[in-house]
Amino acid sequence: MAKRRKSLADQVPTEIFWSIFNKLSFIDLIQAKAVCSTWNLAAEEFVSKMPWLMLPSKKEVEEGDGAFVNNNGYNGFFNLCKNRVYNLKTTPMEFRESCCIGSSNGWLVFLEHKAVPFLFNPFKQIKIHLPSVDYLLGLKKMERNEDGVYELDYLKKNQRFFFKVCGKQQVRECFIQKAILSGKPDCNENFGVVLLCNNREEIAYHQRGYNSWTVIDVSHPPYRDIICHKNHLYALSDNNSIEVWDLGGRDYVGRIVNKSDIVLPFPDKSHTKGNSLRGFGTSKFYLVESCDDLLLIVRFIGDYVDFDGTLLTEWDLLTETCTQPKICHYRTCFFHVYKLDFDELKWVEVESLNDRALFLGGNQSVSVSVQSFPNCETNSIYFTDDCWEKMEEDYNYGGHDMGIYNIKDESFKPIYEFSSDKIQPPPCWIIPSAMLESQLGQCVASLPGCN
Repeated sequence: MAKRRKSLADQVPTEIFWSIFNKLSFIDLIQAKAVCSTWNLAAEEFVSKMPWLMLPSKKEVEEGDGAFVNNNGYNGFFNLCKNRVYNLKTTPMEFRESCCIGSSNGWLVFLEHKAVPFLFNPFKQIKIHLPSVDYLLGLKKMERNEDGVYELDYLKKNQRFFFKVCGKQQVRECFIQKAILSGKPDCNENFGVVLLCNNREEIAYHQRGYNSWTVIDVSHPPYRDIICHKNHLYALSDNNSIEVWDLGGRDYVGRIVNKSDIVLPFPDKSHTKGNSLRGFGTSKFYLVESCDDLLLIVRFIGDYVDFDGTLLTEWDLLTETCTQPKICHYRTCFFHVYKLDFDELKWVEVESLNDRALFLGGNQSVSVSVQSFPNCETNSIYFTDDCWEKMEEDYNYGGHDMGIYNIKDESFKPIYEFSSDKIQPPPCWIIPSAMLESQLGQCVASLPGCN
């Protein structure tokens, strides 16, 4: 058999490829992957082992001053390793005309203008359509108009909502709070998509090969967060229980089984801290699977936080000499981290993540090793704004609450800064699946029914 003759690209040293690719825009990098197999492998290595922060257009954000934010679209990717933004020469229609409802396993989940969700892989430019969710959301119609606003027409049985129009972030607040994947579509796996929806009261599941959504039988709604691992779904309820379902493989219909329902006492530290700060803010909760541990992250967000970090009440914003109230936006103030003790069935405080970093926000929460990429800070939490209920309360801010939190010294650092505090759509993490394959632990395998 004749040997394949090496192409010119095959003869170029790898370090030269990296030098070239490091200077390309994001879209040029994607196009370079299509040139030949050698370029594809080199470029894939470049994009697949880094967390990326998906950003809206800096120009639109800073010049828009909060106006027409529903028509803003994602326009670039921030590379943490290089501290550099890769802008898109032309914003894809999917980024501008659709609402991002999740990020999971290197894929983005969007909702099109007529309540039809789809998956999109920006690194491979692949799009996968999903069944419509209009009936699932209790809607006859959900159509986006020229102003970027969704016009709604309800089914008669829908008693949850009554407003007739809503913006992108109100879609996240009321209709679809999170969308995650149970596998990797680019590996031809038997993946599924899970939605936390309808004010966190319902969880719906769609499996590849079927044309509908199944509403899972739940016990303790509403839910604070969901994660998938090893074909099982885990949901953290408001009563602090963890429910586990077996997604059941391809023949999932009728086989989504509740395997475990564990009720845990809420951590005393967070309970006491929350009570002491009652009236000053709200808490958000995240489940993260990390190195054989199931983590609970408690994030406290102050309703009004001054520039020096002082928590204020609404009354503090009013003065006798000023006719306009002081503008003081919400901001994350601290995090608490716990891991689940499976033997004692209780949350145990984690004082250090060691060489790990967590990525939280509108994406599926993930843990990565800082050894996988340079310039990532160990023992830190990288977070973006997913406080959907507050994003459209004020024209002056929303989507702005992001940064890097150091667990050891409880300090904050910025990730990427805009001159405006009204950032929509809010930045969102996208972690390529190749980066996660060697990092996901086996912690949830010890839960009952998961072996």
